[in-house]
Amino acid sequence: MSHPIMFAAAERLVIAERWRKAEREAAFRTWGPRSVTAASKFARQLLGSAAATLDWDVLGLLSFEEHLQAVAGLDTVGGQHLELYYTNQGGTERLQLRVSCVSCPSQHVHDVTSLEQFGQLLAQTPAWASINPGNEGDL
Repeated sequence: MSHPIMFAAAERLVIAERWRKAEREAAFRTWGPRSVTAASKFARQLLGSAAATLDWDVLGLLSFEEHLQAVAGLDTVGGQHLELYYTNQGGTERLQLRVSCVSCPSQHVHDVTSLEQFGQLLAQTPAWASINPGNEGDL
């Protein structure tokens, strides 16, 4: 007959596995909202109050317990699609501008570190002609 400690260990394992499963399910249910909230907060921190108007969407599902990610579409101009991508992996947050070609597989990704630097990145896109506040041409 098996020793009682074996039954105790098996029971403890089953309880722990149920608890971990419940934790994973809770993390999965809250992953999307946590991603959008984190993206919105970090974008406002880097880009200021105007970032509050960004419409963030959940982007995929990667290791939802530790990797938050969201995307906000900005515009499509001159055959280029512009989006902001937010990621937080293991506590390291990043905001990136992704510029992709609408009719080809080309894509460029640039880290965004401030509102001014974001403006510098935008100045290199066709969108600049319609958003340049001075309308004085290229920088």
